[in-house]
Amino acid sequence: MAFEFHYQRLVHWQDTDAAGIIHFTNYFRYMEEAETQFHRSLDLAAFDLWKAEGIDWPRVSVSCDFVKPVTFGDQLDVHLWVAKKGRSSIGYEFSFKSKSQEVARGRLTMVFVKKDSEGVMRPVPAPQALLDRLEVAPFSAKD
Repeated sequence: MAFEFHYQRLVHWQDTDAAGIIHFTNYFRYMEEAETQFHRSLDLAAFDLWKAEGIDWPRVSVSCDFVKPVTFGDQLDVHLWVAKKGRSSIGYEFSFKSKSQEVARGRLTMVFVKKDSEGVMRPVPAPQALLDRLEVAPFSAKD
């Protein structure tokens, strides 16, 4: 079982704003990139099967706190860890580092849902294949 993952990301020119630093919206994209690579590392191609069964996993909460500016050409280490594993939700936390210094912190929660007969999304249990591969990290964001 896994509880953390590191993803390396180079800051591209198009990731920056007019001030030459990462545009804040890109941190959210980097979180999803890290999550995707984490799931791939766990051989979770089953997401395609869950989608075929009508199961979706929208983000219900996402946030990011910025600590220091990061600029074009900097290398980011995106550290993801499992913060929560619920019946129908998974919570991840993220630490972004550049040059060994933390530059941002993020959180993301997704809920597994399926549309009922009226088309309303209702929570469903998280796929067992995912739960079997994940465990909550033995540390917190404050560690």
